[in-house]
Amino acid sequence: MTRSWAVAFAALTVSCLLAAGGCGGSSRHVASTAPSLKSPPHKVELGGSPIGLLAYAGQLWVADAARNRLLRVAPQSGRVTGQVSVGRTPLRMVAFGRSIWSTDFNGGTVSVISPSELRRVATIPVGPQPEGIVPFAGAIWVVSQQGGDLVRLVPGQSGAADRVPVGNQPRQVTAGGGNLWVSAFGDNAVVEVDPRTRRVLARIPACQGPQGVAFAAGRLWVSCTEGNQLAAIDPATRRVIRRVHYEAADAVTRSGSSVLVTSDNGPSAARLDPHTGTVSDQVQLSDIFIGDANADVVTAGTGIWVSSPDEGTIYRIPLR
Repeated sequence: MTRSWAVAFAALTVSCLLAAGGCGGSSRHVASTAPSLKSPPHKVELGGSPIGLLAYAGQLWVADAARNRLLRVAPQSGRVTGQVSVGRTPLRMVAFGRSIWSTDFNGGTVSVISPSELRRVATIPVGPQPEGIVPFAGAIWVVSQQGGDLVRLVPGQSGAADRVPVGNQPRQVTAGGGNLWVSAFGDNAVVEVDPRTRRVLARIPACQGPQGVAFAAGRLWVSCTEGNQLAAIDPATRRVIRRVHYEAADAVTRSGSSVLVTSDNGPSAARLDPHTGTVSDQVQLSDIFIGDANADVVTAGTGIWVSSPDEGTIYRIPLR
């Protein structure tokens, strides 16, 4: 997801990704007891183009978009302990029903793998350019970027159960407050979807280039890659109630009482207090700029992990 992705990603994604090798809640603030991120990071060279990260069953899983595989990584050592081949250009992963589900961006599919057997057990067509994915209400929900849809998958079925049109170039999806929230990058908006009726409830003007979404402290936090900010949306009023400057904001992930955020400039990672909007513990990991806006961040083991696809690396920031 480059800054020019809004007009050119479909043409560039194969060359960019595969070269890399190359190219509302409580008004009372509750103090966070989360450990500091201010520890020296550890760089783990994986090669390829590591993008999506998932913590599952005590292991870290990494989606390598360049080599069409998921890697299992020991979160204490960073050592690769297994791998599974999936569809073309895997981007994001979730765990559901003792399986791991990955979106295969250039394959138009979702791969279902058995983590215990290290093998792919199903491939489900979902539509062009699947990216964001989340489990909710007994189903898997997948964003089809080129199709402009939110797709519902039911385990055991071989294709899409429902499709909800959500707008122009949707990217990521999360669940919160009983509904689903989709970042529509091309519309500079966030779309609220009722998973029961499969209907769009609202289209909320958010910011320039909304990307990552995470629900925390009764608010939806949105990373605005082109707007250089984090925006908080109140689901009750469906309005942006806070904006926090954060250059080249990319991934946002809820972690305990905090939200972890990344910047493509570096990349770097920081902690956001969702009650106050305060950004702290920012750690610069490198001195490059991630051109595809594809970093991810997750807590696994005793560290915070950040992917850097342009470098072919992942970073571990020890918690202390």
